[in-house]
Amino acid sequence: MGKIISICNQKGGVGKTTTCVNLSAALGILENKVLVIDTDPQANASVSFGFSSRRINNPALQFMDFVAVIKNNVIKTNSPNVDLLPFFEDLNFFKRTSEESKFKQALETISKLYDFIIIDCVPFFKTKNLDILISSDSVIIPVQCDYYALEGLHTFLKTIRYVQKNLNRNLEIEGFLLTMFDRRLNLSKQVVSYVRSYFKELVFNAVIHRNSKITQAPSFGKSIMEYDISSSGARYYLQLASEILVRNAKAEGLKEVSVIPEQKESIFNTRRFFKTLDPEERNNTLLEKFLKKSEANYENEKSPFIKNFDALIDLTKPYVEQIMGICYKNHFGNIWIYKINKSKIFKKKYLYIYFKDDIVSHYATKWFMN
Repeated sequence: MGKIISICNQKGGVGKTTTCVNLSAALGILENKVLVIDTDPQANASVSFGFSSRRINNPALQFMDFVAVIKNNVIKTNSPNVDLLPFFEDLNFFKRTSEESKFKQALETISKLYDFIIIDCVPFFKTKNLDILISSDSVIIPVQCDYYALEGLHTFLKTIRYVQKNLNRNLEIEGFLLTMFDRRLNLSKQVVSYVRSYFKELVFNAVIHRNSKITQAPSFGKSIMEYDISSSGARYYLQLASEILVRNAKAEGLKEVSVIPEQKESIFNTRRFFKTLDPEERNNTLLEKFLKKSEANYENEKSPFIKNFDALIDLTKPYVEQIMGICYKNHFGNIWIYKINKSKIFKKKYLYIYFKDDIVSHYATKWFMN
């Protein structure tokens, strides 16, 4: 029986559909029979394989055998060993007529025909996604290597925990997939560090870097494997597919389900993200580096205020706001102004922070505001 994997995260733009399409293509190249199910009304997964969504207006379909409906509408794609069930605009797979949805009942039968069934979920959490998680064996959670991608992750993890405890005790976290990594940005490296430090072995070793070929492929109706299998983008997803195969081979026969402790769910509420880090882990954060670097400049001072602002250089706006708070003036521009009230400690009255491409390029302290 094949494994049913949903790719889900309630935040949009983190790479769910891209991962669904390219991971499926990579698994197919590695000689696995794969079915992709597109449940997103935007039908992006279908378009990425060169197909469009289908409109079915026949009300009688809701009384038909869903296994037969799926089999009759599966499309063979150009990717080796990959079939596609396009999004059905008017066909309600998720209407419950009993304790189990028709969707789950159908998947239990269809999964015998495939090694993997990969489900592309909608980018906002709805009852449909809940039903997909109930019907799945595991879930892949894409996490974009960006500050705002962490926002709301704790809420989704609570949903996963709820499903595991009450609705599908066999649901596993297949892994957290770090996407859109940019090696040029310290912020990307910091997000990777945070996620790995908290979820450890649950984070895939494979990291999906930003890659122009990955971005271009859907416009040609192709996966990255078809578009340019020699590209680094194709290599990232082949690494991911290989890692999933190895993990599942090692876990075969084991029934232990990965459950994230409740205290680790709330840590990714970004409003208190820095405050709740353990002391040992805080040593690796930009905030701790900032404080340590500043403390070295006023060892003999009793004041807790920062006297040197060199550590601000190369930080992004979200991190500056985490450290310094809301600025006194021009918060939405590229020059942030902070009013310095401790005149006995600071010789200057105002701190000017200059941004280029949302990263601190330099700063200046001035007695008067320009």
